[in-house]
Amino acid sequence: MARAFSLVCSCYQGLSENHLRSAIYSEVEKGYSNTFFRSMRFSNLLHSQILKWCSKSNCASAQKLLEEVGGYGTASVSERTKFLNKVKKMKLKNHYEMREYNIDILEDEEEKHAHLECRPYPLYPSKAGLKPDFFRDIIVRALKILPANIDPVPDEILKEFNLLKLHDAYMQIHSPKTLDEADLARRRLIFDEFFYLQLARLYQMLEALGSRIEKEELLNKYKNQELHAVSVEEWFPLTKMLLKALPYSLTPSQLNAVSEIIWDLKRPVPMNRLLQGDVGCGKTVVAFLACMEVIASGYQAAFMVPTELLAIQHYEHVLSLLQVLEDGVCKPSVALLTGSTPTKQSRAVLEGIKTGDISFVIGTHSLIAEKVEFSNLRIAVIDEQHRFGVIQRGRFNSKLYSIPTNLRVDAASSGQSSEETTYMAPHVLAMSATPIPRTLALALYGDMSITQITDLPPGRTPVETIVLEGNDAGFESVFQMMRDELVAGGKIYLVYPVIEESEQLPQLRAATCEFDSISKKFEEYRCGLLHGRMKSEQKDEALRKFRSGETCILLATQVIEIGVDVPDASMMVVMNAERFGIAQLHQLRGRVGRGTKKSRCVFLSSTSGTLERLKVLEKSSDGFYLAQADLLLRGPGNLLGKKQSGHLPEFPIARLEIDGNMLQEAHLAALKVLATSNDLESFPGLKAELSMRQPLCILGD
Repeated sequence: MARAFSLVCSCYQGLSENHLRSAIYSEVEKGYSNTFFRSMRFSNLLHSQILKWCSKSNCASAQKLLEEVGGYGTASVSERTKFLNKVKKMKLKNHYEMREYNIDILEDEEEKHAHLECRPYPLYPSKAGLKPDFFRDIIVRALKILPANIDPVPDEILKEFNLLKLHDAYMQIHSPKTLDEADLARRRLIFDEFFYLQLARLYQMLEALGSRIEKEELLNKYKNQELHAVSVEEWFPLTKMLLKALPYSLTPSQLNAVSEIIWDLKRPVPMNRLLQGDVGCGKTVVAFLACMEVIASGYQAAFMVPTELLAIQHYEHVLSLLQVLEDGVCKPSVALLTGSTPTKQSRAVLEGIKTGDISFVIGTHSLIAEKVEFSNLRIAVIDEQHRFGVIQRGRFNSKLYSIPTNLRVDAASSGQSSEETTYMAPHVLAMSATPIPRTLALALYGDMSITQITDLPPGRTPVETIVLEGNDAGFESVFQMMRDELVAGGKIYLVYPVIEESEQLPQLRAATCEFDSISKKFEEYRCGLLHGRMKSEQKDEALRKFRSGETCILLATQVIEIGVDVPDASMMVVMNAERFGIAQLHQLRGRVGRGTKKSRCVFLSSTSGTLERLKVLEKSSDGFYLAQADLLLRGPGNLLGKKQSGHLPEFPIARLEIDGNMLQEAHLAALKVLATSNDLESFPGLKAELSMRQPLCILGD
């Protein structure tokens, strides 16, 4: 009786199957195998014959076969049975053992033939107590009744991007003839995950626009990726005067960013732009100049930040810049609005915003409260935008402003009534001081234009970075560095992961608990404390004393990560550095080295096992490089942190760190579909699929 034996191994397609199969058949015929039971043992004949063949073939994958599985075994089985498993080498010389295996029944001659050809074989995981065999059976049944015309993606998109039809992709991912077929099927399924994400983001954005002109302008902008900019000579006088009054010159990258943004501000479509750059690259002054351009044209600007500390700092910074403007210049009125603003002052600010007397307001999430009514808000700047939710960011869309007369004429000529196009959502400029890889930015912000500031202001001295294990020797070394720095007149940040000690995490050092011990160790220098539970006045006072030099050592939590600017702070020590992400540590490191004094940053790790990950910070100070490294090390969710990863879509198949190059293709495909039909009415199947995958909510994820 002819024996049917199937060697199913997707990772060894390159082997000469005739040689391998003959060795296995020899094993079967000579009967060196026992019957199936809990454990099966095999003689060395199979292994020795494969070993002989490998020595002759000089095949790398064959050598890998021997190294990884020690050899394949089989038994004398009926022609309707196949099995696959790895064989474990036993202590007894030339003996092998297989403790776990799967037995599948070949239903017909066609299936036998397929497996004899050594096709790749799908493996399914156990889920919720359901065995892989159950999944395999259900999937096989589902594929048999799967209709051929289930693909909602237009044929022209499939042809242009060289994609399989969805029916073929499902068939080939579960029952591929070759690994190439499986790869093509996976590519189509990955494309779908990215495509529906991009389509949903762009569709939601178009739905928020009122007129057809706005929608067409927006789609054209995304299709034509060439850079548009407005030269400095075309800026409003107020913007040019502020640029001239700056105590430093902008870098070419900063000037390009301002010009791109101002070009957007002059378009009849709401801007939706992400401005990102490395720590200390000067994003804030770029945003200030954009706001001045809007204010000079007679509109209002809002600047929203995540913390009161940062709001106050920006407010004081703007006032100091406006003070140096020449006399006779009509300076814009600036106001501060946070949760701690006194009631009487808050009422005055709200009234000024409503009447238009206040043209520039800086604040926290208080700016998007329902009670805040703007007279004519044209630009909303959102600093550290990843600290806000999608809905919070989207609330600025309800703060509408009047469209200029020339745009109303254009809208009227398109056949729409002037009442429908009287108002438009404000421009939105989101800023991020956490550089993220472009593929990840596209996944999160596929509906946004992206501007990057790639260079740092001149004169910045690179920060020396040192990674140490937090043992006795490491701390002694750090304390000596701190003494040397203090003697030289420097100021030091000590950053802690928690405010108070935790019983659940006793290894973590706490800021409040170590305040007394650090004060005693450095008795001749005053210490300060800064953390998130302190009142706003206490935070301001702690920071003021550190800036003025009343305190030389500031014990703080990661509250200082964003926006704190003390130019003469020259050293930072981060305790339990392994608790922070690479990008977050880079942000913290950016708090020193902001002046002319040479600075250093020390990362102390609790365990030696995490030193290798942290040492990437010693190698580079490029935030974009570190963000890519962090993406590969920890994945996209951890890279962005809890709040931001909550807005990162789940990809069952795709992996951003590997498959991110397909995002751009999916983005272009979504643009082509929406250019054909803005409301997707021409593609009912596609719209139905989109509504199931991505809830069609203007402000939702």
